[in-house]
Amino acid sequence: MTDDNKSIRERLQAPADDEDANTGGDSRGSDVTENGFQNTDSRADLAARGRDDSQTAAPSAPAAPYELRHADLDAAAERSAERKVAFLFLLSVVGTVGFIWVFFASPYKYGESNNDWFTPLLAFFMALALTGIGAGAVKWAKSLMGDAEVVQERHDFASDPADLAETGQALVEGLQVTGLGRRKLLTGTLLLGAGSLLLLPLPLLLDLGPYAHKERLLRRTGWRKGVRLVRRNGSPVRLGDLEIGSLETVYPDVPGGDVLADSPTMLIRMLPSQLVPRHGREDWSIDGHIAYSVICTHLGCPVKLYEQQTHHLFCPCHQSTFDASHGAKVVFGPAARSLPQLPIAVDEEGYFVAQSDYTEPVGPSFWERKSRRFS
Repeated sequence: MTDDNKSIRERLQAPADDEDANTGGDSRGSDVTENGFQNTDSRADLAARGRDDSQTAAPSAPAAPYELRHADLDAAAERSAERKVAFLFLLSVVGTVGFIWVFFASPYKYGESNNDWFTPLLAFFMALALTGIGAGAVKWAKSLMGDAEVVQERHDFASDPADLAETGQALVEGLQVTGLGRRKLLTGTLLLGAGSLLLLPLPLLLDLGPYAHKERLLRRTGWRKGVRLVRRNGSPVRLGDLEIGSLETVYPDVPGGDVLADSPTMLIRMLPSQLVPRHGREDWSIDGHIAYSVICTHLGCPVKLYEQQTHHLFCPCHQSTFDASHGAKVVFGPAARSLPQLPIAVDEEGYFVAQSDYTEPVGPSFWERKSRRFS
């Protein structure tokens, strides 16, 4: 058998004086045997050569002596550190109580403009609660708990019974080092702070259920019976202000009505003969004036592009198209239902007012599960 036909193992086992097996002039034999590869022990290898690894290895530096902390040397400093830790734990209690107090005493009211501080206050008190308990634990560990350096050699994954017993003893000793048994103030404040954190998710869990009644709030906008239709600058719209074929964006004349995301409305004027009202909505329009929600029923984009020749309303986001002359029904695109129509009337002074709120949910169709494409 030629050398080219030999296997890698056979080449590695070739005699040291074979030029093909060892071209580097190294006279050492291979560590590979018929039973497989073997790991060589560097210490045994050095001993076989007449050398000791202790003679070649650099001497290890002596371990730095343990430095006692100020709290270990001074009883007054120890009491001061204990009071600081207790203060941080009590700070966590204050944060938890504040979080719950803000949530229940000044609840967020959907649609009102006085909610600017609700979320920031919740975030502040939650951060206070979490920071207090965390900083207190860190301060305790750094100032009062025992401190020691431990070096552990690598060992097999399975622990022998002696190691398990030693670990259990170390845990018991570690519990004693923490001082939980003799530091009653810290033990009490820690349990109080950690226990109060269990109450922190309670308002959030209540907020996810029927407690907040948001399923009803999402069905209401800023429109009410008798509320005037006003422009962005607050001026009311009077009958006759709009030319035929024009469109005006209007808002409810209520505090903050121009910033309510669910209330913007399109007021469109066309010839009365061009309007084909849906059944039961014959009195929802006035002299060719009709009002629809600006929010697309697909994904909530603003629908404000109006083509007066075809009376089509166009959503620029996903090309949904609605026919304003036929109840804003969908004629093209991914929208699943018509734009909600706002019933309007004219008050004694000739200004447009709402007859009521929208009678159907405003916004994307997933709010209304029973919707049909051409409803």
